[in-house]
Amino acid sequence: MTAMHQQGLDTTIAMLSDEHEDHEPSSSRDLSCIQDSLPGIAHRVFRKTAQNNKLCLYLGNRDVVVSNSSSTKIHGIVLVDPDLLKDTKKKVFGQITLTFRYGREDEEVMGLKFCNEAIMCLAQIYPPHENALREQNTPLQEMLIQRLGSNAHAFSMEVTHLAPPSVQLVPAKEYNGAPIGTSYDLRVYIAERADEKLQRKNIVKMGIKVVQMASAPPPPTPTPRSELPKGWRQRGPQATSEKPFLLSDGKVTLEANLDKAIYTHGDPIHVNISVRNTSKKAVRRIKVFIVQHVDVCMFSNGKFKNTVASEECADVPIPGNGGSLEKEYLLYPIKARTKNWIALEDSLGSATNKTEGTLSSTVVCVSPEDRNVFAIYVTYYVKVKLLIGAMGGQMSLKLPFTLMHTPSNTYSSTECKEPSCASLGPCLLVGSKEATITSDEQCANNLGL
Repeated sequence: MTAMHQQGLDTTIAMLSDEHEDHEPSSSRDLSCIQDSLPGIAHRVFRKTAQNNKLCLYLGNRDVVVSNSSSTKIHGIVLVDPDLLKDTKKKVFGQITLTFRYGREDEEVMGLKFCNEAIMCLAQIYPPHENALREQNTPLQEMLIQRLGSNAHAFSMEVTHLAPPSVQLVPAKEYNGAPIGTSYDLRVYIAERADEKLQRKNIVKMGIKVVQMASAPPPPTPTPRSELPKGWRQRGPQATSEKPFLLSDGKVTLEANLDKAIYTHGDPIHVNISVRNTSKKAVRRIKVFIVQHVDVCMFSNGKFKNTVASEECADVPIPGNGGSLEKEYLLYPIKARTKNWIALEDSLGSATNKTEGTLSSTVVCVSPEDRNVFAIYVTYYVKVKLLIGAMGGQMSLKLPFTLMHTPSNTYSSTECKEPSCASLGPCLLVGSKEATITSDEQCANNLGL
């Protein structure tokens, strides 16, 4: 075992014998769960090791939440083999890189690449730069430094609040290449200069996600309050539409509303509709469905729509001359196979097919001036469509809403789906100053330092 193992780790990650190293490749990467020595307080820590087994990255959180004017920071620890820093010219650098892939990897031929990269943040982790601002370590960083020893160095990094959120696009045809869309990763490496060309084995890289803080979409033109049904007041988005007829008297009036403007993943969408038919034509069909609208800013024709939930009314036809209908629909937006590309949550390194993953949260452009060429904007709306018989045509209206994670889910650690970075179950620590990780089967891969 290296000197880095012997200094500080034997007392904190105990009961891991050398026999595991015979079965585990040197490039093993893992995630682990550790528990604070304070009773009742637990922290999930993500850990990944470089292929040379001399550089290890610890992150307590892999989600960066951006809002209109601020963004949360990524706090972590890098554990370095002291042999790598014997050369005084060597430094430890960290950078957050944005990768925007706009084409299939299997179609890249003759050196053509369908992806762009941009460095969003660059920092010198160790030794600290003389002009760098000194930040106080978080309690989790202090705990890790205490357990890992003097070769562990804390760092904090952040991206601009204008950074485009992470979104993964899944094409219509089967695809198993590199994820398409906007993704981020945190890279830590040792070099003399930050722009030095590096070998892959000397870099440790872990995927992170940038999540936009949800805000309510602009509501449609509302119906005057006095004209709304009494039970509909103080609710979410609402709209009304009327369709008169040129050669006949009367009209068809459609009113619809949602129970709220912001929904979390898994919540049912309550859609209330009211149809009043004073014409001589019958309403033959009513369809309520949820549409995901995707806008890829890099391309002028990069806009497409997908239906992620739908429901048809069986209480038709609605006769003319006074016929009416009031009904509530319950819709669940879910991932499904579609004809167009669909936007899903970033899977942190693995290509996801349309039967897996979670629908992307809403991503909106704050202002036209902030429109980012690397951004993928995702919006949702409910559409209610009526088909009127006797050549009456059709009428429809839209109710936009926001789909997001709850705050607790937004800040919680996201499981990594990279084959080389498998998610492990909880590694229990005894609640004492001499806390150790139990050597169960789930901890057998906690090596590579």
